[in-house]
Amino acid sequence: MLKVIIADDEEYERDYLKKTISEKYDGILEVAYAAADGAEALDKAKELQPDICLFDIRMPRLDGLEATSQLIEALPDVQVVIVSAYDDFAYAKKAMKLGVKDFLVKPYLDKELTQTLDKLIADIGGFHKKSRADKILDVVTGDIDRDVVWKLALGKLDESDIGKELSLWGIAATSYKCVVFYYDGIKRIGEKGCDIVKGLFHITGTHALVSRLFDLMVVYVFSEDEDAFIELNQCINKTRNYMKESGNNTVYCGVSGIYPGTDTAKGFEEAAGFISRYAENPVQSGLKKAIEDVKAVVANLDKASFAIASRNREQALLRLSELKNNLAAEYASKDADKNPASGHDSKALHDIYLQHLMVILRGLNRKLGIRVTNEDIDHLAGLLEDKDCDIDKVTAEIVDELMERSVDVQINHNVLVVRRAKDYIRDHYTEQISLQIVADAIDISPGHLSKSFKNIEKKGFSEYLTFVRLEKAKELMRKGDKSIQEIAYDVGFSDSNYFGKCFKKNEGITPKEYCSMVIMGSGQLGE
Repeated sequence: MLKVIIADDEEYERDYLKKTISEKYDGILEVAYAAADGAEALDKAKELQPDICLFDIRMPRLDGLEATSQLIEALPDVQVVIVSAYDDFAYAKKAMKLGVKDFLVKPYLDKELTQTLDKLIADIGGFHKKSRADKILDVVTGDIDRDVVWKLALGKLDESDIGKELSLWGIAATSYKCVVFYYDGIKRIGEKGCDIVKGLFHITGTHALVSRLFDLMVVYVFSEDEDAFIELNQCINKTRNYMKESGNNTVYCGVSGIYPGTDTAKGFEEAAGFISRYAENPVQSGLKKAIEDVKAVVANLDKASFAIASRNREQALLRLSELKNNLAAEYASKDADKNPASGHDSKALHDIYLQHLMVILRGLNRKLGIRVTNEDIDHLAGLLEDKDCDIDKVTAEIVDELMERSVDVQINHNVLVVRRAKDYIRDHYTEQISLQIVADAIDISPGHLSKSFKNIEKKGFSEYLTFVRLEKAKELMRKGDKSIQEIAYDVGFSDSNYFGKCFKKNEGITPKEYCSMVIMGSGQLGE
């Protein structure tokens, strides 16, 4: 949370501010100290290093303006608001010269206070000036939910994998709702801004995961108690208001229904579909492109991780180069500081690229035990700190170092191979795919893939593909809006008779019999 220090010699004013901030900004702002005079406020501010200070002008020992002057000299990034009962332009003028962000005149309205605090939160979240070292630290540690959020949204995890991933965040795979924001200012709100949005979705009895990429932000809110979702609309409204502080365009939002935590892709599809369904054509096109861009990034992250784990240097460098190009296309800028060789906002590109490298590094750590130390991170950040650095050269150095470390790591490579193959099958089961096609797609030999499937899944590749297609077919049958022949073609079978034979062999009944059972179970028989 962002830290706030209050200074006012009137106890009731201090109590009012503490109560208002605690209630309206729960999970975002924390009143770290409430001082009775300027000298006490200055000492505590130097000790606690707050993000925001609310200082009354007239206080004993040291007035608010002098305390502000000394504080800004010691902590240049602190955001100070002067509060005064004296509606005097001279005070306001002097305060602004000191670098004060706003001037509230008593008695001010609650709305005036919240508007002021909202602006300060937006400034800190997106445009607050920091040292390069602090920015790098924010990139490395910020938006860590990115490790799992996009995989949940795009259906890249099996039901069992979802449970394992969520357990790392201390979440039980219970019920959830998904919220999708689409707004061309999302990438400007910064890492702190992502944390602020997560704070805005702080609801007792829930756990939120938040990540942003390009013009999209996805929020998953998990809870065992469905009544907790009642407060979600307030969180959404606060977030939209916060985002509006970073730009002037419309913030589009879609919300899913309540779903079991084992099917997270459905919530994302519904929430994004809500935006697409009710927005104008340019927004629909923009949203579709943003989702496709996200898919490309996630695919290259996965492929790069797999290539490094497989000790395939050529493929690792190729996939990371494609990842860089995915990001560079979005972070191109005509007005920002450019790298003449690329025409991109190089600082923004370096930061977002570093963040995605951290996703890969953390994943390799979890899956393979390849340890990444703080010294490694400092070294990596230092290499990318120079806006004119050769990213491809830095990438090659990182890949070589990781592969050298993986020599002594015991890797169950077959598990990785099968996981990649299953991902591909889930994404392409409607197409006419084969063992050769999947093997080529994941850069492995068909023989290796066939053996891996039998070892890990205890069934052959073709048998698994048929299993996936039949499961999808049963989902479509339960909807009841298509014929059996249509369903057979929709899930990848080129012959409906062959579909029927496979269904009978695996399920013990024919597709027609299954449909009849579904109708009976739903109470529709005889209608």
